Amino acid sequence: MDVNKQFISWKYFIYVLIVIIVIGVFFFFQGEKINSYTVREREVISGFQTSALILRDENTYLSPLDGILHTFVNEGDRVAYGQKIAYIKGEEKSHKIYAKKPGVISFAFDGLEEELKYGKITPQVLDNYLEYERNYKQYITEDEIKKDDKLYRNINNYNQYLLIKVSDKWLKRFSENEDVFIDKSPQNDYSNLIEGFVKKIYRQNQKEFLLIQLKSYEDSWNNNRWVDIKLIKNIYRGLAVPKSAVFNTPDGIKLLKYTYDHKIVAINIIIKEETAEWIIVENLNVGDEAITNPEKYDFGRSAN
Repeated sequence: MDVNKQFISWKYFIYVLIVIIVIGVFFFFQGEKINSYTVREREVISGFQTSALILRDENTYLSPLDGILHTFVNEGDRVAYGQKIAYIKGEEKSHKIYAKKPGVISFAFDGLEEELKYGKITPQVLDNYLEYERNYKQYITEDEIKKDDKLYRNINNYNQYLLIKVSDKWLKRFSENEDVFIDKSPQNDYSNLIEGFVKKIYRQNQKEFLLIQLKSYEDSWNNNRWVDIKLIKNIYRGLAVPKSAVFNTPDGIKLLKYTYDHKIVAINIIIKEETAEWIIVENLNVGDEAITNPEKYDFGRSAN
């Protein structure tokens, strides 16, 4: 009886040992597996997600008397110079309000209109970049208003700007007058791109900023001060490989690829553009098989 129990115990031990060995071998070869990517054309977008501070070319005008406001235009309407936009009915008299300039009319304020505008970007503005908070107020028709309170804004709809704090790494990739794109969609699906260009580059107390001028006025930002966007430096289309496939050597930037006879060779590559995940290269062909984990092949040190 004891002999049988001992035999069963050994049999169980051998079974467990075999299972462990099989699992170990499986994971060993899995760890050594070389992965590849078939080179093909794709669209690669170079940019980064950020918050931007909106600056406008705008003027504020004060109420000439106490009274009840009656508006003739809607919030955000575009008007001509001299167009009647409102009147204020006081206890003893009324006063008609005419647009002082052509542009967009807004009866909303955040208290930052005078401090944050293009042409007044001072070192103090850059130092306080992240500290600006709105004190928002908006008038609608039949609201009561006091004399010398802010009544309306006259916005130049040809000048709208975004001030963006950037890292030194990104700043080095931009230059003044360079065209850019702004993606304002929450999903970053690039369905609603706004064109702009780098108006000016600022450096202040080891901080870097880009001032982007929009090429078209964005009406939905009339009453915003901060917006979440993706700033896009460029949109490239070309032959792309995953960034993990590329590595540096003393002889230059290389990747490993399969030859037609299934050998692995190391080649130098020319990079046109790169993002966090993809690299656009010049000297590959559609259909090439690039190794995406070159460390599994010792970075080609043994490649022919």
